[in-house]
Amino acid sequence: MQNEFAGWPTSLIGIDTIHHQTLSGQEIDQLNEHQLDKVANNVSVFYRVSPRHKLEIVKSLQRTGNIVGMTGDGVNDGVALKKADIGIAMGKNGTDVCKEAADMILVNDDFHTIIAAIEEGKGIFYNIRNFVRFQLSTSIAALALIALATLMDIANPLNAMQILWINIIMDGPPAQSLGVEPVDHDVLKQKPRNVKQPMITKSVVVNVLLSASIIVLGTLWVFQREMADGTLGKTKRDTTMTFTCFVFFDMFNALSCRSQTKSVFTIGLTTNRMFLLAVAFSIIGQMLVVYFPPLQMVFQTEALTAYDILFLVTLTSSVLVVSEIKKWFERSLERKMYSTRSELDFV
Repeated sequence: MQNEFAGWPTSLIGIDTIHHQTLSGQEIDQLNEHQLDKVANNVSVFYRVSPRHKLEIVKSLQRTGNIVGMTGDGVNDGVALKKADIGIAMGKNGTDVCKEAADMILVNDDFHTIIAAIEEGKGIFYNIRNFVRFQLSTSIAALALIALATLMDIANPLNAMQILWINIIMDGPPAQSLGVEPVDHDVLKQKPRNVKQPMITKSVVVNVLLSASIIVLGTLWVFQREMADGTLGKTKRDTTMTFTCFVFFDMFNALSCRSQTKSVFTIGLTTNRMFLLAVAFSIIGQMLVVYFPPLQMVFQTEALTAYDILFLVTLTSSVLVVSEIKKWFERSLERKMYSTRSELDFV
């Protein structure tokens, strides 16, 4: 097909007209739906098109599985703007008709604003999902811990004040700080999300149940270990070790929830200062509960040794280690699948 844009400096605006095709409205008229679907994804520029052609292009791209964003400023763009998944109207030069039909209005008529909006929107979505994952995993773990203790007919590992403190931590600073995680710029490389897909996907459920299981099993093991020390009945040390174990598990779980796919060491331990402050205040609060005498009376705790704290930190970090290993395997599998698809496409 002859390229009428061959001599144009289209590379300056990021349009590839060398490797891809261009298609005119007259040529679109000569194609049926099936033929248009075949070439639409390989066309960089559609030119000399009417409002009907624009609508056909949008429909064709949608039929081939694309999420379509349509920009426009005139009355003749209204139908295609309405049909597109994301209709984007120009705020300065756009007509009232196209603004009414659009989902988004660019106040400054700058296309870079679209990229910024996509980046911010995706970042907010993933932060909400990370927050939900942390809340669900911790809530399920707390509920399961009490339920299992009741079913196993053993003493309750935590008292009422300790459970209340855990709830404060779950809904408090560490959880809230996940909502202000800096936007990962790699979100722009990801395909558009299916709007029909729920926020809590199968992958999120698996991560929630995995984290909750590790927290419950680890905390119950510590409680049983302390109860088997030869003393009669449940002591303050037993509940203090169990209580602190659960809180530390929460902190490491929150750290693993900062990203669903990337390692926390890749995104950086210090990139979210709000998270660091939240975790620091939570740990300081836990230390006061364990070592400050007035709070010891309220929470029925006793001071732990440095060895106890080191043991608990080592054990509770397992929820982060398992999460990091799982993410690594998933990234490796994704790279392998992408490599296989690329080889098949080349063949």
